[in-house]
Amino acid sequence: MRHSCSFILLLIALVACAQEDSVVTVDRNRWKHDLLHARLNLSDTTLYFPPALDVGVKLYRWGDHTFNYYDSTYVVGTGKKWKVMLKNTNWIDTYAGRLTQARTAIRMNSNVTSNFGLHLAYMALSLEYMVDINRLLGGKNLKNRHLEFSFTSSRIAIETYYIKNSSNTNMHRLGDYHEWSFRKGAAYKFTGLKRESYGVYGYYIFNHEHYAQAAAYCFSKIQRRSAGSFIGGIHLSRQDVNMDFSVMSEFMQSYLPDERRNYRFKYRDFCLLLGYGYNWVPHRRWLFNITAIPSLGYRHSFPTSIEGEKGLLSTNIRGKTAIILNRGNYFYGLHLIGDAHWYHSRKYSFVNTNVDLNVTSGFRF
Repeated sequence: MRHSCSFILLLIALVACAQEDSVVTVDRNRWKHDLLHARLNLSDTTLYFPPALDVGVKLYRWGDHTFNYYDSTYVVGTGKKWKVMLKNTNWIDTYAGRLTQARTAIRMNSNVTSNFGLHLAYMALSLEYMVDINRLLGGKNLKNRHLEFSFTSSRIAIETYYIKNSSNTNMHRLGDYHEWSFRKGAAYKFTGLKRESYGVYGYYIFNHEHYAQAAAYCFSKIQRRSAGSFIGGIHLSRQDVNMDFSVMSEFMQSYLPDERRNYRFKYRDFCLLLGYGYNWVPHRRWLFNITAIPSLGYRHSFPTSIEGEKGLLSTNIRGKTAIILNRGNYFYGLHLIGDAHWYHSRKYSFVNTNVDLNVTSGFRF
């Protein structure tokens, strides 16, 4: 009995010592050290934060898990927060359709606007400086503006744009006049077109655990296995295309269907969109994406528009494709993005389109 009591007391002492040794001293200032050395990881649950910061950190962790979670067998992070990129952007506007009940054909396109520059990004923050190649090499000051802003997470994506074009436009078709050649100087130089448009796309990605738009268009994720997803959301936009044909020569004006010399398509769109995107991974370094998102909704034309103030059916489509190569921390991308807006009524059918071709090379660190 005495030996049994001694054994029990010894066992209790050993357990107490083990518990004492297992107590870990909490370093309450480690988050400061990690922050100063750019190693702060807000997802690290072993870090201690003061109560004033702890609420914000927990909110961040919830948002990160809810809006930025992926199945790691399909999508993984890059492990880097910084990106530096060299970018070349090229974009063009096109216009095509038929005017009045005479169905007079029209087809035009703007000159290609090219820019080259440096892009530096830290997580969601970025800074970019671009040089106008048209002005640098050709001495041409094109009166074009193209601004974009985008935000992408696993579940949602937001894309906004602003486009303005008042430079010379190449007219290839107007009624019986047609010049199919795209060689320099072949088309008629039309100076009476002004276009201004802006809008916002809001997407929800249904298969957000397996499919990453960010892998194809932001270089912030790596798609490991092929996957696709339906994409739904809203599209709000304002389009204003004004064509003043009175500035043309009398010879060219003779091809117009009637005495009207000004055609303006100015309207707002309120649309729902539903499309599909697919990431194909033929090799661990390569990614091919194709995305098509048509939209359907209500169109409100302004009193100054070609047919005055009225309600119409809105039909538009946005298409994107990407080719991505990842080689360690180096990456290369080729993107082609197009937006088409179709104005359709009994008298008119007019499509204005913007197409972007972007080439990117960069490094993550």
